[in-house]
Amino acid sequence: MPTLAENAVKNCLRIRPDDNVTIFFYPHTLSLAEDLATECFKVGADALLNLYTDKYYSAYMKHLSTEKLRQPSAFCRGLSNISTATFWLGAAYDPIVYRRVPPEKMAANDEAETEAHLPMRDRKVRSLGLAIGQVTRPRAKAYGFNFATWERMVQEASAVPAKTLTATGQRLAGILGTADDVHVTAPSGTDLTFSVQGRQPMIYDGIVDDEDIAAGVYESSIPSGSVTILPQETSAEGVVVFDVPQAWAGRSIRRMRWEFHGGRLTKFEGDASALALRKQYEVSTGDRDRIASFTIGTNPKASLGFLQNPIVRGAVSIGVGGNQFVGGPNKSAFGFESTVRAATVEADGKPIVREGKLLIA
Repeated sequence: MPTLAENAVKNCLRIRPDDNVTIFFYPHTLSLAEDLATECFKVGADALLNLYTDKYYSAYMKHLSTEKLRQPSAFCRGLSNISTATFWLGAAYDPIVYRRVPPEKMAANDEAETEAHLPMRDRKVRSLGLAIGQVTRPRAKAYGFNFATWERMVQEASAVPAKTLTATGQRLAGILGTADDVHVTAPSGTDLTFSVQGRQPMIYDGIVDDEDIAAGVYESSIPSGSVTILPQETSAEGVVVFDVPQAWAGRSIRRMRWEFHGGRLTKFEGDASALALRKQYEVSTGDRDRIASFTIGTNPKASLGFLQNPIVRGAVSIGVGGNQFVGGPNKSAFGFESTVRAATVEADGKPIVREGKLLIA
């Protein structure tokens, strides 16, 4: 059986001798980063290890002004213009560092990162995120996860064969891709409608192959398993209530309510963590208030309540804000997605998810 690194390089991104690969990692994922680089070298590709640390992040967010943070990094621009494939190995070792960043600086940094890395989309750079890099004890403590349960879930969800996710994804995409209208309801009070007419679903199965690239899907993850479609951005009407715990910036959002009128997000309510997110939303610009994505999970081994909510089989997730990185029209550095518990989904009146259960074999 191939190792995680070997599978990621040979099967997931299908690294070639002419690739320039950037591996973004943190100290706690050094061993995996080295293994990925080794596998890249074995196929003749060039590879760069790009290290981040919690202290490094905290330092530039503290000492650089908001205006300076809004300016894209020359180094990030350079990597975006050189890389042909990237691996992303987790995030901060301890997400508590994010709590100390003011919303204005968080929004400014997101603007710069978006501008710096968006050229990757135009250049069709393949990208793979490895969620095992996010599994740390400090992160489990910050979000109230049982570390052992979380780690086991990520490992089991990562082992689901790509062909299983592809088959389910194709059947689901076949329905969404021919639908006009979607209606989402849930016991929490969710009652939301929107149009997907003319929009092409994207299947995420852990692999970026030639067929994906032709369809405009350049990124995936391990574990994976979902189908995403970008709704007509002016079509959302109604209410969505998120009641699945969602980790964000060292906080856990346990309840959040969005209300859409005339295709725009007009009310943004929730618990203390949701209100902290709203502060960042309020200082952001662009199409922050437009619906950005609709996702149904397909991974039978993933579980709700951790970081991988959108891939859980039958889970329904909705996002707002920018979606340029997946080929959408919404231009904003702000973007957020969360999940509705026990949702029912109808596409043109036909149920495809009922109370969190995917009605597709």
